[in-house]
Amino acid sequence: MATTSTTGTSTTGSGTDPLWQDLADALNELIAAGRFPHFHDLYGTRNNWQHQPYASTAAHAHAPWVVFDLSTRQFTVSSRERTLSGEHSASTRRKRR
Repeated sequence: MATTSTTGTSTTGSGTDPLWQDLADALNELIAAGRFPHFHDLYGTRNNWQHQPYASTAAHAHAPWVVFDLSTRQFTVSSRERTLSGEHSASTRRKRR
């Protein structure tokens, strides 16, 4: 991926800076391809009132979504239909006795 400059900003020098730069590069590549990412948060009865971030693009109806899978605790590529059907929501936990 091409590296973009961060002019006018100071970095903290943390060990995760390259990861953030990779994310910025990936977002810039999506924009260059005409896929403007939109960031959202699913929150409600569908996912037991847990915040579930996802990114999508409004430019293309059948474009993949990137959603935080609550059961695996990782981001995954999915579809709008699978995400909104609750496929990536955490399963209900059993109550302790």
